[in-house]
Amino acid sequence: METQTVNSVAGASPISQTSSATSALGGDDFFKLLIAELTNQDPLEPTSNQDLLNQISSIRDIELSSNLSSSLNSLTEQQRFASSAGLIGRYVNGKSDEEGAPPVSGTVTAIRFDAEGNAILELEGGETLPLDRVSSVMDADRAADALVGKYVTGLNRDDPEDPQIVEGVVTGKTTDSEGRVVLELDTGDDLLLRDVVGTEVVSSEA
Repeated sequence: METQTVNSVAGASPISQTSSATSALGGDDFFKLLIAELTNQDPLEPTSNQDLLNQISSIRDIELSSNLSSSLNSLTEQQRFASSAGLIGRYVNGKSDEEGAPPVSGTVTAIRFDAEGNAILELEGGETLPLDRVSSVMDADRAADALVGKYVTGLNRDDPEDPQIVEGVVTGKTTDSEGRVVLELDTGDDLLLRDVVGTEVVSSEA
């Protein structure tokens, strides 16, 4: 009878005094460890309250560390998305994914993420550019201003099935009815900024 009294009181005491601490933890790993501890202990010499609390504290530290890591990862993803979204409407230049292909440039219209979580910029001309390949960023107007006086090559896509090569020295810029930046060339042709595929500095020789 005495033994039953000792078992009952000693076995119940640690659980009742630590119940408030365990209720805030949760988690399968914690319960597995706690159940194993209580199941295998000597009923005449049960684990002390302090030992149990120390173990709970250690498990809680691990859980907090895991939660912190998860929160930091989430924060990093949010920051990266915000940074990418800030490029919408900006004019970017970068290296193409394809070996030997010319640089990619254009106004960013949208952002998407691939299966690996990498940010991909969708450009006005229909091309795409991975965020990590962007080499420069500027406003479309500033990009057009920087081309004034330079010789450019581009594609007139008025007929998508038969794009025409357009070349000439940029003399000015304007904006069309859709808000797109248009370059005015010395040949009398117009070329959308997004359709520029190459530039050259005009020789100063007479």
